[in-house]
Amino acid sequence: MKKIIFLIFLSLFFHTLAFAETEKELFDKGVLLFKQNQTQEAIHTFSKLIKIAPGNADAYKNRGVSYMRQKKFDLAIQDFKKAKALFPELKGLYSNLGVAWYYKEAYEKAIKNYDIEIEMEPENHVAYFNRALCFGKMGRNKEALDDLSKTLELKPDFHWATRYKADLIADQQEKENIKQDPGPLYALQAGAYLNPENANKMKNRLLNNGFHPRILMLKDSKGRAWYMVRSGSYANQEEAQKAFLSLKDKAGIDLVIRPFGTW
Repeated sequence: MKKIIFLIFLSLFFHTLAFAETEKELFDKGVLLFKQNQTQEAIHTFSKLIKIAPGNADAYKNRGVSYMRQKKFDLAIQDFKKAKALFPELKGLYSNLGVAWYYKEAYEKAIKNYDIEIEMEPENHVAYFNRALCFGKMGRNKEALDDLSKTLELKPDFHWATRYKADLIADQQEKENIKQDPGPLYALQAGAYLNPENANKMKNRLLNNGFHPRILMLKDSKGRAWYMVRSGSYANQEEAQKAFLSLKDKAGIDLVIRPFGTW
């Protein structure tokens, strides 16, 4: 199953310091440039600020976030570590370190930083969500699902958490069915789309009806990518037919039974 993983960046946070006016002007300018996607100019501005105010932890943190936007994760980590040395309690710092380590595929290091962030700010739903992504990458699905449940407890309308939770549950169901019957599996298909946005709309419709859909992407003989919305995995056609009738009755959606993972 093709998974779409989303990593959420925390917004830029500011720790109030006694800036001189020129320092404040540089800081505000750097933040504005970042928001305007002028990333290199933002880095240059934060670097100027660091030269005149080397003790400004926020300048290092925000330059680090700017480096991450350029996928310069080693430079980002260096800046985050400098910010940590200057001000270990800086809000959002450990989540940002977690993001950087995630992209370097150092998931254990990312998790350790999210642990600290959650200890410092236990209501931070983004930190729980991002830690769930790390657990998922490591195949630790139970811990990932626990974090996603906590994410949705804190922010029930956080739809990325709902979608990722559905993907993990579908994975678990597939693995259980494979253990029970390693033969051919079947799934219910609610639609096949060339436009991924239409596939997402159907996926959300199924989610709203209490099902755990996923999107399978396959290419046809012309090289076109099709996005197929499917739900469930069944050891035989009889089981798939029972689920077919239940889903069709509850959601009012036309369905077809398809071989699992294929056309």
